[in-house]
Amino acid sequence: MSTMKKWFLYAIVLSCLSVVLVACNDKEETAPPATSTELTPEIPEEEEVIVAAVDDEELYQKVVSQLEQVGLTVSEPDEAAIDMFRAESGMVLTINGDALLPLHLYKLDPSDKRLDIVEETGNLPVYIGSKTEQLAVKKVDHFIIYLHKGHPDYDEIMKTIDNI
Repeated sequence: MSTMKKWFLYAIVLSCLSVVLVACNDKEETAPPATSTELTPEIPEEEEVIVAAVDDEELYQKVVSQLEQVGLTVSEPDEAAIDMFRAESGMVLTINGDALLPLHLYKLDPSDKRLDIVEETGNLPVYIGSKTEQLAVKKVDHFIIYLHKGHPDYDEIMKTIDNI
């Protein structure tokens, strides 16, 4: 092979290798981050979580008020798992610091057929994963109230809710 052909072949191989190396380089060249205080977002000290249902529904506020009147410590409301109960809205309250067994309050559609089931049986069919469970609940109008029977203040809480 002539010398010129060898140099041409080397040039092509080196060019291809250069292209491959550039393509494999995963580091992007970016400008160093600016240290300006204008770009630093302000972090609020503490945000208050407001659950829309708590402000909109009178029953939610009655329950909280009644529980506090009988001397129970009631936490700020948290959002509830409305998908599990197929509810329109809901909230969860921690009572007397027992965060593992909170009080659940859900608003169902007044035409929901499950309300008839609750009226007859006292149980609400709830979908957990792929299976259906029957939870013992209280019905007040078209609201469902659920508290696990293992809560240390179960009897006092349910007695208070019965008076609403």
